Amino acid sequence: MRREVYLVTQNKGKLQEIKNIFAPFSISVKSIYEICDIGKVEEKGESYAENALLKAKAGFAKTGEISLGEDSGLEVDYLHGAPGLYSARFGGENASSEDKISLLLQLLQGVPREKRTARFVCVVALVWSGGEEIFTGVCEGYLAEEPRGDGGFGYDPIFIFPGEDKTFAQLGSEFKNRYSHRSRAFCQCAEFLVREVFH
Repeated sequence: MRREVYLVTQNKGKLQEIKNIFAPFSISVKSIYEICDIGKVEEKGESYAENALLKAKAGFAKTGEISLGEDSGLEVDYLHGAPGLYSARFGGENASSEDKISLLLQLLQGVPREKRTARFVCVVALVWSGGEEIFTGVCEGYLAEEPRGDGGFGYDPIFIFPGEDKTFAQLGSEFKNRYSHRSRAFCQCAEFLVREVFH
């Protein structure tokens, strides 16, 4: 059986990260947009799971291929869980990663380290001919006072992994792919695929 899945994303950084996570499981990951332009799937859900499922269902409906949708966010305790579900659109639709980080740091100006706790949450939805499944990964940490490192993408330059005192952007992709929220969710998904779908 062809061990291939299609991720509903146009984010090249995210796609590469997930390819790396799936590689040890001998599962090939491609962007759904490589075989079909399904347009932009609107994230109208009220939870990460709903948004992830909207994407995966759209991919499967259009192609019949095993489809994965993912939604993730950064939840900052001091900001009552914001930006959370709106992490990708924080600061406006056209805000760059730098803009989002800058806005977040402004909101946390003067806030001491012990109150800068945050977590990355990732939810993956898998839709295939046999049904659908949801996987969740969480990574706890806290936020730096300024961006550090030039690896990763999104909020990686300000998310400090506890015990390392370095941001995900400083720690590099190999470390991140072992411990991140995305790694935790997608590893569960890969294990499920190997056990239940590709057997």
